[in-house]
Amino acid sequence: MKHLKKISLLLVFAIMAASCGNSDDSPLGKKKEELVKLKDERKKLNEKIGKLETEIAKLDTTAASRSKAKLVTVKALSFQSFTNYVEIMGRVDADQNTNVSPEIPGTLQRIFVVVGQNVSIGQTLGEIDNTVSEVGMNELKQQIEFAKILYDKQKNLWEQNIGSEVQYLTAKNNYESLQKRLATMNQQLGMARIKAPISGIVDEVYVKTGQTVAPGMPCFRIVNSNKLKIKADVAESYAGKIKKGNPVRLYFPDLGRESDGVVNYTSKVIDPINRAFKIEIPLASSVDFKPNMLVKIKIVDYSTDKAIVVPVNTIRNVGEKSYVMIAVETNGKIKAVKKEVTTALTYDGQTQITEGLSAGDNLITVGYQELEDGDEIKL
Repeated sequence: MKHLKKISLLLVFAIMAASCGNSDDSPLGKKKEELVKLKDERKKLNEKIGKLETEIAKLDTTAASRSKAKLVTVKALSFQSFTNYVEIMGRVDADQNTNVSPEIPGTLQRIFVVVGQNVSIGQTLGEIDNTVSEVGMNELKQQIEFAKILYDKQKNLWEQNIGSEVQYLTAKNNYESLQKRLATMNQQLGMARIKAPISGIVDEVYVKTGQTVAPGMPCFRIVNSNKLKIKADVAESYAGKIKKGNPVRLYFPDLGRESDGVVNYTSKVIDPINRAFKIEIPLASSVDFKPNMLVKIKIVDYSTDKAIVVPVNTIRNVGEKSYVMIAVETNGKIKAVKKEVTTALTYDGQTQITEGLSAGDNLITVGYQELEDGDEIKL
């Protein structure tokens, strides 16, 4: 019995010690106890708030309907102008843009022009070494002088009935033949000069003094920028739409400039290689326009002043049918209505609608992706 009493006393002391160890009267301990109490209170409040919200949602039908309405943006449709363009790439070309080559082979002895210089038709650009021809011409001139003396003497004798007719005709023929040779020699000497075939600006000098040149070898490029035009190849499929007189809009990407023009030529033959035909558009001269500059050509193939037009991305296609979503107010509520439409041409992100929509319809332009026919919406 004494042994049991000792064990009971030990247990009592242990419990008292444990209880003393769990209590903390320090400031930190008190704040921790306060935090635990506040968290318990917050948990109970959240449970009450959630319960009230659930009960309110069940009782308040107007709030439920508002939560179901989807937010959208609409655009009131009206008649407007619509133009469809055929877009192709072309290039600037000059009517007078030529490479100049020599007429005879030889060594280029002199160059008389520089890049950027204005030249006129017939002006000498360069000269080929013609020393041998000049020596031959000097010899020929001496022969002509001697032949003329003989001819004059034979002519005087013949007029006095002295000598034979054969001697006179021989002297005359020899003199005239040498004169013809002189004319040919002068022409050959002229061929040694490389001359400008057109008036314009020297755009390129391809050769240097002392270089050997030959016919067909480009030596100079001359460009006359006063007569410019735009050339382009158009696909065969547009042969029935693009004709002479079509108005066009020209855009020069390198210059950031636009201008208007008119097609003044369409070829009558389709190229069998690229299945295209050529068109030309006159271009007003300008120092900014340069041959071979790229041009975006927009040719009008359809235009109307009264069209219903919608953004192409608002059209949804299901099979062979096309639909858009419009906003319609019914019984005080605004709903999304799916309208089947007939589309026509599309240009620059805009599509013409020929059937299904009318002026005044409210097209849904934002938020239409998630809508179904009859869904309640909010503007």
